Amino acid sequence: MQHWAVLVLAVVTWALPALGGDTAPPARGVAAPVGDEPPSAYLSKNVDPGSARRGQSGSITPVTPSPGPSAAPEPVPANLLAVVRGTGSTTAVTTSEELAGAISSAKPGDTIRMAAGTYSPVVITSAGTTAAPITLTGPADAVITGSGKDYTVHLDGASYWQLVGFGVTGGGKGVMLDNTQHTLLDSLDVGRTGDEAVHFRTNSSDNTVQRSTIHDTGLQQPGYGEGVYVGSAKSNWKKITGGQPDLSMRNRIVGNTFRTITAENVDVKEETAGTLMTGNRFDGSATSGENYADSIVDVKGYDTTVTDNVTTGDSAALTNIIETHVITDKATSGCGNTIEGNTTDGFTPKGALLSVDKKCG
Repeated sequence: MQHWAVLVLAVVTWALPALGGDTAPPARGVAAPVGDEPPSAYLSKNVDPGSARRGQSGSITPVTPSPGPSAAPEPVPANLLAVVRGTGSTTAVTTSEELAGAISSAKPGDTIRMAAGTYSPVVITSAGTTAAPITLTGPADAVITGSGKDYTVHLDGASYWQLVGFGVTGGGKGVMLDNTQHTLLDSLDVGRTGDEAVHFRTNSSDNTVQRSTIHDTGLQQPGYGEGVYVGSAKSNWKKITGGQPDLSMRNRIVGNTFRTITAENVDVKEETAGTLMTGNRFDGSATSGENYADSIVDVKGYDTTVTDNVTTGDSAALTNIIETHVITDKATSGCGNTIEGNTTDGFTPKGALLSVDKKCG
């Protein structure tokens, strides 16, 4: 009987990583180890308020669920993607020049391994495949460092990449994804950015940021200091997507730790769909309050799932924890979302845990 019990347990354990929603990216191979979150290389500090205007529909209906447990929930294992082992060559790099050369020559299945050290900003334009993604990895003290208003790591059409374990600091934006699909950001440390830390933009879909530390945003423009930004505001469609909606769909934000975020921890823009936020630990201690940046999560998309996230850290400007807003049409903006099981730890919000735009009915 004991032999049968062990067999059943083994089958269940094997099956867990393959579970997930219909819109999740394809199953990955060997699971990355789940350890402690990567240590931040930087200490958070207070920053001045920002000035970015947030889209508002004018009226919201507060919905205050019953208080839940204060302990941070563990992400559901099925929501964590596995890192696929490389099937091609492995290139070790120790300098910025070597890193740039390895990126430019990388082929599907290849692995680029950074040694500890400081590296210049990178632009990635090649793509892996479903079965053979390209991996860029390094220890926490391998840090790609930017400056000014530029992007520190820019994935431009760089689908099927895996960025694992290293640090990204400085620059206007930390990790920018444009027209990039099925890319995994795992166990990164992204912080000390002028504006937002991670941005899924220009029809970038089916990407995941997980088990990462996202911190110290908005050092140049606090009002634009989102932790993770999905899509583009309608006012930017002409510049970003030729006047059409930025359809950055089914992006996943799972099991991350946020700290010292000056705008929303996550901002989901109008017309985007299928965004998943679960098992994250958010921080409201640096919320600026300028031009409506007064919530932890702002959902202007639809079919968004926001579950089992915990917010710690209060500020004078923080009111509601999660808000939805209708910006375009309620069929594709601000309504039809699943938001449940989210809590605060250590404080009671001045507003509501959830405020839903009245246009949603």
